[in-house]
Amino acid sequence: MDKEEELLNLPRPRWPLHEVAVLGGDEDDLTIAGGYLEVAEIAARHWIERGPNDGLPIPILYNYRHSIELSLKWLIRLTARCLVRGGYTKENLSSDALNKKLHTHNIKKLTDRLNRYMDLLGLPEPNNRIDDASQNLLTWLDSEDETGETYRYATVGHGLNSTPARPHQVNLNFYEQVNELHKLAHLLYGGYSGYLDSFEENQIEYFADLRHEEQEPW
Repeated sequence: MDKEEELLNLPRPRWPLHEVAVLGGDEDDLTIAGGYLEVAEIAARHWIERGPNDGLPIPILYNYRHSIELSLKWLIRLTARCLVRGGYTKENLSSDALNKKLHTHNIKKLTDRLNRYMDLLGLPEPNNRIDDASQNLLTWLDSEDETGETYRYATVGHGLNSTPARPHQVNLNFYEQVNELHKLAHLLYGGYSGYLDSFEENQIEYFADLRHEEQEPW
């Protein structure tokens, strides 16, 4: 290997075992959301610590946004399972039907669906919907990137309808913006997921106890 080729290589891990990555298997949207969140945070901290690099903000925003999108989808799947387990039948929430409903990158649609399902679960107020501060930030995020293309490409749309994603230069306080997204992504990934996961565990335990009582001889 010549020196030029060696310079292009990533540094090799200290131990051979660390060269191995495990993909697939027991994997869901929340698992991948956590990965995007960690990548976003690493890049954001690099931007903060090493000084401004205008090539990083858009990829950083994309990674935070995609983590948020995947967390919302995971939360929707969980609340849908709970609704089905609780006997809700007014909407087709089978796996196939839900996959079609979640075939979108639109943050507003996902947020509205999650709020609706949380309310249908009968959760006590104000825990029956996303908190107001997070809701406002999700609304802003949707207005900035409605289709999931704005933070991915320099051009959005197709053919004659394509337009520059950022037609005008804008100077903004990126730290304040990304810090708010950072907190929101963590809240969805670790906060709402923990709360609703506990709800599901309690629901499963409740129905298990109910079946046990029904089978008990008198």
